[in-house]
Parts: sequence; C-alpha cells; structure tokens
Amino acid sequence: MHIDLMKQPKKYLSKCTQNDYAKIKKALDGLENLQGDIKKLQGRSDEYRLKIPPFRVIFTYDKATKIITINKIDVRGGAYKK
Repeated sequence: MHIDLMKQPKKYLSKCTQNDYAKIKKALDGLENLQGDIKKLQGRSDEYRLKIPPFRVIFTYDKATKIITINKIDVRGGAYKK
C-alpha cells in the first residue's frame, strides 16, 4: 500500500507542532493497513475520513492500484469544507 500526500497536507504537516506531527504520522502509518477510525463520507464519491481527535484526514482509496491519496488534513470544523 502506498500513501500520496497532496499539497495541502504537506503544508499542514510542515506547520504543525512536533506533538501533533507525531500523532498524525502514527495514524497515517496505521492507515497503510486501513486501521483507525475510518468512515466513508456521505455525499462524496470515494472519499473517506480518518479521525485523529481533534484532526480529520480526508482521503481517497483506489482499490485497484492500492494507493491512498491524502487530500486534506485539518481540525474537525475546517476539514469538511471544500
């Protein structure tokens, strides 16, 4: 399984604190095995969210190529806005 980060998640990770970075990084490592609090988002095609309180990771998963693309990382209120 391979994880790709879009521009926004890379920028968010570069600006967050070391504790937050470690917390998110640990959750992303578990995401490679599709572990964690993952739910499919309603009203969006093929988008899922990973819950890491107080953060949310919005991603897509391509089953054919087994690639996870991280689209957005943000706090709960801002993560779901397009």
